[in-house]
Order: sequence, then C-alpha cells, then structure tokens
Amino acid sequence: MKNFLVRNLIAIFMFALTGVGVVLAHGEPVIAVQPTIAAAGGQITVTGTEMEPDEVFTLTLEGPKGSIPLGKATATAQGEERGFTATFTIPADTPPGSYTVRAVTEDGGTATADLTVTAASTTASAGPATMQEASGEPHVLDRSKPVGQIIGIVAVALLSGGLGLWLVRGRAQ
Repeated sequence: MKNFLVRNLIAIFMFALTGVGVVLAHGEPVIAVQPTIAAAGGQITVTGTEMEPDEVFTLTLEGPKGSIPLGKATATAQGEERGFTATFTIPADTPPGSYTVRAVTEDGGTATADLTVTAASTTASAGPATMQEASGEPHVLDRSKPVGQIIGIVAVALLSGGLGLWLVRGRAQ
C-alpha cells in the first residue's frame, strides 16, 4: 500500500513537471462603444478585439422595442492586434433608453457593450428633462424648489452668520 501511494505521488509530480503544450486560438471577442451615451441620429464608434482575422460581425442595437440593425464589420490583423474599428449612425427615430450593442459572427460568437441613447438634440427643450423608462412611461425630473424652502435656507444661513459674528465679538472683548 505504501509503495502504491509513493508511486502515484511520483507520477503526479512528474506530470506536474511535464510541460503541456496547449495552443489557444484566441479569447472571446470583446467590443467597446464610444461614446457610451449618444443622441439618436448621432454616431458611435465600435472597437472590437480578440477576434480572428477576416471574421465578419453583424452589429445590432438591442433594446426594449426590439433589435435595430447597425451594419457589419470585418476583423483584420495588424501585428498582434486582431479586431476592427467601425463607425455607425444610430437611427434618428431610435427612442431614448438603455440599449445593448451586440456583435455576432456567422458561427455564433457574440460580444456586447452597453449604450444609452438620448433624444436627438433637435428635440431638446428648456422644460424638465425626460427619459423613457423601461416600462415605456416617461420619467420627469422636477428640479423646481418651493418658495418656502428657499426662504428657509436663506434664513438659516443668515442666522448662522449672525451667530458666528456674535461669538467672534464675544471672544474679542
């Protein structure tokens, strides 16, 4: 039993010392989107890395209302860097919200990145900011303050300043 255990430990030790030659083709594809917040009708640049040369990717913008095609990009090899850089225009009628940019190969390889689409700049207004919630309901940001709250803050500031002056004068005497 003791000899069996010693032989097995030696065999395991020898396997550990033996170099195992594994060649990895590449890692999983990765994409990045710049800018990460863009207006409908604006442009984004998608950069892909960890890709095989000549690999063709179909890019889509996926959100709550479905999938919007952006176009295709082909990976190239430049030294050790393998990937692509492509510019796409977000359709002007894309509703504001959170989206996923998805790059898919013909054999099913996938890479994703997040993108926030805002309203087109021609539709901006001086009114309250709104953004489409995932539920489809508009979310209004009300930044107005009641007059009573403003008066209260000013009164506290004046009272604090007066108390500070009184304390300074009291120590100076």
